[in-house]
Amino acid sequence: MKNTFYTLILVFFSQIIIAQNVKNFKTKTSANKYDRTMMLDILRANLYQEFKQEFVFVVNHFKVSNGYAWFEGNAQRRDRAKINLPDDYDCCHVEALFKKSNGKWYIIESGAFSTDVWYDGIWEDHDGVPRAIFK
Repeated sequence: MKNTFYTLILVFFSQIIIAQNVKNFKTKTSANKYDRTMMLDILRANLYQEFKQEFVFVVNHFKVSNGYAWFEGNAQRRDRAKINLPDDYDCCHVEALFKKSNGKWYIIESGAFSTDVWYDGIWEDHDGVPRAIFK
């Protein structure tokens, strides 16, 4: 009986610790400034390679846990001009899955201006991605 009680207490507290491990990076703070800026700059450079336009982001969702981060936002051109996209693109949403390795963030997968939900089930495609970082 005593062992069962201690086991239940241990499980309860471990769930609390895991639940508190998800950090919200939607708003820049002094605590997340370095990592958040690094990830958004990497995404910005990635989009520049494909679209040859400089973007800034309106962050709608940005959560981090256990070395993974999920970003959803809207892109705007840095110069505030209209984004130039081929007809088969849907402006202006961008999504990205990041992984931290050796102190640096890397894009695992990203999609910009897609016409479908390309990331459906993405957490199943990559071992260790915490589902809690997604909406």
